Amino acid sequence: MIWIGLIGLLIILFFILIGYTGSQASRNKETFANKEALAAPPVKPIILLIIDSLMDAPLREAIQLGKTPALRFLKERGQYHPRVVTSFPSMSVSIDSTLLTGTPPNQHQIYGLVYMDPQEQRMVNFGTGLKETLKFGTRTVLKDSLQRLNQVCLNPDVKTIHEAFDGPTASINALIYRGPHQQTLTAPWLGRLFRLMPKTIATMATRYFSFGAMAKIDHNSRPTGPLSRFGFHDTFTRNEISHLLESGQLPPFTIAYFPRNDDYVHQKGTSEIKGIVKADEELQALLNLFPSWDEAVDDVIWIVMGDSGQVPIIPNRKEAYIDLRKSLHPYRIMPIKQKKPRPDDQLVICCNERMAYIYVLDEQLDLAEVITTLKQEPKLDIIAWNDQGRVSCVSGQMEGHLSFKEGGSLADEYDQTWDLIGDLVILDLSVDDQNRITYGIFPDVLARLAGVMGTSERVIVVTVSPGYEMVSEASPTHSGASHGSLHHLDSLVPMIICGTDSCPSYMRVIDLKPWLLNLLTTPRKQKKENAQNP
Repeated sequence: MIWIGLIGLLIILFFILIGYTGSQASRNKETFANKEALAAPPVKPIILLIIDSLMDAPLREAIQLGKTPALRFLKERGQYHPRVVTSFPSMSVSIDSTLLTGTPPNQHQIYGLVYMDPQEQRMVNFGTGLKETLKFGTRTVLKDSLQRLNQVCLNPDVKTIHEAFDGPTASINALIYRGPHQQTLTAPWLGRLFRLMPKTIATMATRYFSFGAMAKIDHNSRPTGPLSRFGFHDTFTRNEISHLLESGQLPPFTIAYFPRNDDYVHQKGTSEIKGIVKADEELQALLNLFPSWDEAVDDVIWIVMGDSGQVPIIPNRKEAYIDLRKSLHPYRIMPIKQKKPRPDDQLVICCNERMAYIYVLDEQLDLAEVITTLKQEPKLDIIAWNDQGRVSCVSGQMEGHLSFKEGGSLADEYDQTWDLIGDLVILDLSVDDQNRITYGIFPDVLARLAGVMGTSERVIVVTVSPGYEMVSEASPTHSGASHGSLHHLDSLVPMIICGTDSCPSYMRVIDLKPWLLNLLTTPRKQKKENAQNP
């Protein structure tokens, strides 16, 4: 049992996170000595901090209670956008891929934490939870996550910000990091002890690259032990950024993850603010590296945002988890340990918390029959499938049918055009007399839903109502909150922008890449005191 426990510990530390001073005067003095190095670049450097599962309501509460002075300072000094639409499914690897490439899953090809690889025709699992990882195969999950995610699975035909920008960048504890520089991941001792992974893994990444204990910018950065998740920890992230600032090596663009808040929210629910408070303490330490916080925003553009929202899970655990195997019991479902379907398997179920892909493998099995079966589950709010060049949708909660495709006479708030046929209520849409589409409880649902349908021609995409989570053979469950669906509670995240008056054209994660690249080519303004010098 101790061996299984140690292996389980390693997997928990790597993957469940996903789904992740000395004297003030002496510090200021040391940093001030490097201010010229920091100020020298022709563009104002950007630090993009992602606080996992940061949401508007708990952030506002933490600020109001006076527990987050750094976030309050940046919010008051800069811009605050509380309703940024994240990608779908709202799972970390998909969100990171969309943020860094500016494309939906149909293009970057990372469809969630678990899905069927369309090229290899096998299930890919980047680490959904301990039980599922062990059943799926620990070595397979580690190989997919550490050796294939960035180098093979992420579409080589799309460019990340790190690849598109002609200059050095930094990635700290981000799951998607592909860049133009050869780097090396070194396996933690537990991974080597149980021969779960190679000692070293070559990977293409950023100039300044940090991935917990496996790759560090500063060899002295801590903590990196098992109890600190092998470096996938807010304090480790802060120490790596601190090193870049103190050494004068801060590149024009840095993306860094504070992962701990996600754990607190999953366990305690959406009203929990402890993770936000902890992240703020790390942010304070970064701002304190400057002679003043005002100078921090004079010298650096600070962007702080969440990656996804979360939805509270109802207290009744027997009702909270919707087992899709029970709904689909008449059909032969592939056991996840198979990885690749057997000839007689009819369905493959890939659960991503509050959304799932159901792949219909049996060509003799009519999709309409499976859809009718799914409609019997009243907690499924959206059931969607490909239908002769369109996306069709029904719901387990109401009668009606809606189909749509890109292009047409109707335009939405993001200037995307659509052709809609059927019952708009299925996706909570409305259309005014100017042919403008208004979204209801599912933000940007047309583009986000269409953006995953390329995972297979014979796929059914389902999402579940707030309060519930979908499970299958060995899916993880969360007692506090969960995410993954198209609902606004899963989909909207706050963003603070401080140090620039610029903002994205649209408040969506998919629109951040072109905005960031524009900032990285915009000459920095001279400070007023310098401008007055002859």
